[in-house]
Amino acid sequence: MLYGYFQQGGPLVWILFGMSVIGCSIVLEKMVYLFKREKKYKKIFKQRVISLVANNELEEAIAISKTENNSIGRTVSAFLQRMNIKGDYHHFEQLTKEIEFQEVEGLERHLHILGIIAYTAPMVGLLGTVTGMIAAFNQMALQGAGNPNVVAGGISQALITTAAGLIVAIPAMITYNLLNKRLDKVSDEIDKITTTIVNIVRGK
Repeated sequence: MLYGYFQQGGPLVWILFGMSVIGCSIVLEKMVYLFKREKKYKKIFKQRVISLVANNELEEAIAISKTENNSIGRTVSAFLQRMNIKGDYHHFEQLTKEIEFQEVEGLERHLHILGIIAYTAPMVGLLGTVTGMIAAFNQMALQGAGNPNVVAGGISQALITTAAGLIVAIPAMITYNLLNKRLDKVSDEIDKITTTIVNIVRGK
């Protein structure tokens, strides 16, 4: 039955199927990455690190950061190590962004492809709808509209490609937005912690 839909929908359904395979692969990759490298962020971590920095206990702050198994912990750990060794906090914004980019690269990788799939799949489905309706009207022009079977094939193609486009786009769009929200949250937390740390150091 499923193969019948592919036959009725034409080549655009196969294109949408390929897009769904790519999208599912990216989603699976992100799930594995999040499971392995993005453990739940503990809010107490920020308070502990800031308290240790304020008390000049940078080594202890670095050690705690290393136990926080997520992008926030790894970025703060790398930031504190650079600051501790070189005193490299005068241009902290550039330093933070440089470290953050390296740490969140795995979460961000291929995300743009998922976004492309989410926003283009409905357009591909719409193209199938248009071409299906054109085929239906062409058949009507050649054979007349008396027999409904004449236009059934074109209308079937139109409906199948529309549904296929939405089936591919909806989960891709939801996942894309959720992952982007996760990235924004990580970036905001990193900025808050590192900015507070630098302000403490500069105030000493």
